[in-house]
Amino acid sequence: MFNAVPQSPAARSLAAALIDDPFYRTVTVACGDDEAARLEMLMVYFELALAEGHQAGRVDLADIDGNGAAIWTTDTPAALRQAAYAQRETALRTLLGPQGFAHFTAIVGNMEQVLSEHELKDAWYLSIAGVAPAAQGRGLGASVLAPGLAAVDQAGAACFLETYNERSLPFYGRLGFAVAGRYAEAVTGCDYWLMVRPSK
Repeated sequence: MFNAVPQSPAARSLAAALIDDPFYRTVTVACGDDEAARLEMLMVYFELALAEGHQAGRVDLADIDGNGAAIWTTDTPAALRQAAYAQRETALRTLLGPQGFAHFTAIVGNMEQVLSEHELKDAWYLSIAGVAPAAQGRGLGASVLAPGLAAVDQAGAACFLETYNERSLPFYGRLGFAVAGRYAEAVTGCDYWLMVRPSK
C-alpha cells in the first residue's frame, strides 16, 4: 500500500519502537485495528522524517545496522527548515489520509501553542528518537543521542523534546533534560511532558 517510499532499516526500527506512542496511533487512525498496516504506514512516515532531518536538521543512527535513530531540528536557516517541512507535510497529507492528517495538524498546533509559552525559539528540537525493541537494553538510546547533544553543546544552544512516555523521563533526565511541564493534549486524549536541556 505504501511502496512509493523506500523503507530503510532506521525507518523500520523507529516504526517498531514507536507504534504504541499515542501521537503515532492517533495520526494513523486510517489503519483502524490493522497493526500490520499501521507499522507499514509508520515506516513511510519515518522515512519522510529522516529525509527532512537530512535536508534541514541532523540525523544520527544508533548503529551501522540502523537499529534506531535520532532526528533533530537544528539551527539550520529557517527558510531551509520551512521548505523541508512543507515537502514532508505534502507527502503526509496523502499518506495519513484526511482524518489522520487533520489529527496530525491539530496535535502539532496544540504542541506549538504550548511551546509559545517557553523561551525556546532558538533551541534545538529532538523531534524523534527511538531504538528497535529487539535492540533495546544495549545502551543504544544514550549513544544515538550523544553526537547530537555534543553538537548542541558546541553550538551553545538549549534543546528540548516532548514525550508521551512517562517511563522515559528518568532516561532523559540522566542526559541533562528537566521536565518543564506536563500538558494534556486534546486530540490524543493523553498527557505529554515537555523536557528542556539548558545551554552549557
